[in-house]
Amino acid sequence: MFRKIHLLAVIALVAPFVHAATLQQLSMDQMTDLATSVVRARVTGVSAAISTASGTPTIYTHYQLQVSEVWKGSPLSEVAMPGGTVNGQHQQFPGVPELKVGSEYVLFLWKSPTSGTIQTLGLTQGIFDVSSQPDGSVVANRRQSGELMVDASGHRVTDRAVRMGVLQMRARVRRGPEAAR
Repeated sequence: MFRKIHLLAVIALVAPFVHAATLQQLSMDQMTDLATSVVRARVTGVSAAISTASGTPTIYTHYQLQVSEVWKGSPLSEVAMPGGTVNGQHQQFPGVPELKVGSEYVLFLWKSPTSGTIQTLGLTQGIFDVSSQPDGSVVANRRQSGELMVDASGHRVTDRAVRMGVLQMRARVRRGPEAAR
């Protein structure tokens, strides 16, 4: 468990502050296992604030969520991403995604054990756009990341887009990674 928390801390704290983020590629099962919460939610608002929790003043953009389903963990009303604009001061970090007000997502989230900040797991890896299809089905999509990805042994890998039916994804998350073994 300590190793998982350590991995999350490294991803969250180091990646936003380097010129090009290098992320460990996470499978759906790894994200399910590492996430403290997995929710289906709509973004209803956005604000930004300066945080000094890490010792360095950092702007975080806070997205307010209207959670429609909780697949793991507890419903969370907000997710934060490093970067944004406060009082004319702007910070931007490579690899940090932006969410759109009014859009619906499946979010793989984790809560920092030190600051209590709730963020997406693996930056863009933990964000799936939800959309209705002409046939009435609902799908979750994650575009291919432009960031450098490595596997667990540190070898460079090519990220790939993920497309899955929301019902299938929900069943997989609720079943948990141990069921797939």
